[in-house]
Amino acid sequence: MLAHALMARRTEFYRNQGSSFATFLVDRGWRVVAFDFRGHGESGPAPHDGGSYGYDDFVARDLAAACAFAREQARPDEPLVVVGHSLGGHAAFVAQGTGAIAVDALVGIAAAPPFLRQHEPSGARWLLKRAVFAAMLATARRVGRFPARALRLGSDDIAHACCEDFDRVARAGRWTTRDGRTDYLEALESVRVPALQVVSERDRFECVPECGERFVACCAGPTEVVRVARGDDESDPPSHMGLVTSRRMRGVWERVETWMRRTPVSRLDVPRRLGRSFPG
Repeated sequence: MLAHALMARRTEFYRNQGSSFATFLVDRGWRVVAFDFRGHGESGPAPHDGGSYGYDDFVARDLAAACAFAREQARPDEPLVVVGHSLGGHAAFVAQGTGAIAVDALVGIAAAPPFLRQHEPSGARWLLKRAVFAAMLATARRVGRFPARALRLGSDDIAHACCEDFDRVARAGRWTTRDGRTDYLEALESVRVPALQVVSERDRFECVPECGERFVACCAGPTEVVRVARGDDESDPPSHMGLVTSRRMRGVWERVETWMRRTPVSRLDVPRRLGRSFPG
């Protein structure tokens, strides 16, 4: 199961035809499901068409439905692994922790929420992050959404309500559902399946390596971190997006796939109550 980043869509995983991350996994024998989160790609309506969503929708509805679908398609001896990039990664971790999904392993690629103060070691960088989320919300209030596409920050805009969620967590310091009933950070302690985190030393905002390491360390199950210091050609480490789009990451992808292949198949009962509510 491939879960994409915010301001992106599922096509990030097969952007380079013939040498994409999705194709790489298929060539290794995996059956791959890639989907668009609501308001992104082909899962409408998009924010510019009046679509509204919050972070909780990604966790409790979109991932729940997509993973239930993948589990229905899988054979009994096939493990179900979520590979989530950025938003898709940290949303998958908390979805597992809250019981919205029940998968066999989690792979986070640059998957640590940048709006979470607890894992950011730099006070100066936190002030910058805090200012960015405040500016995003202010822009969304004026425009009705955050216009990522017009600003050339991504392929898909962000709904106003989602910007509110990010700013709320950054201001309050508590990463909870909108109603405050579920603490997402505490939910990570219930993640007992194997978890892998991949971070890049070039990523200095969305998922700083130290933040990614601290995030996955909150899980109760066995964890591992791959810290990428260079590309296959000994060039500079990849960007935040480059981890899943650059052809220079094939060596890293091979390490991820090797780790995935060791995943044991669980015998957990999978919640299916949201399995038919997936939008788009």
